[in-house]
Amino acid sequence: MVIDEMLLTPDLLPVWMDALNGLDVQLVRVTCPLAVAEQRELARGNEIGLARGHLRTVHDHGYTYDTTVDTTTGTSAELARTVLRRQHHVNDETRP
Repeated sequence: MVIDEMLLTPDLLPVWMDALNGLDVQLVRVTCPLAVAEQRELARGNEIGLARGHLRTVHDHGYTYDTTVDTTTGTSAELARTVLRRQHHVNDETRP
């Protein structure tokens, strides 16, 4: 299961973590340079500002990410494989 959530306030991730209790959860930070995010806003027909406004707050929740991917470094499929490889690696380390 993949949950794509923009955490607009710090209290949202603890709510998700409680809801997902008992599941194998991998927190993935998805990022890109601000200039790229702003170009993407323009390409979607939006005014620049949303990405800049949320730049600091979306990652201000007190949890450590398991993996970080930068969307300027590969295709969606390549970045998904990075996340899946990380998950398999973690599972291999914790398997008895």
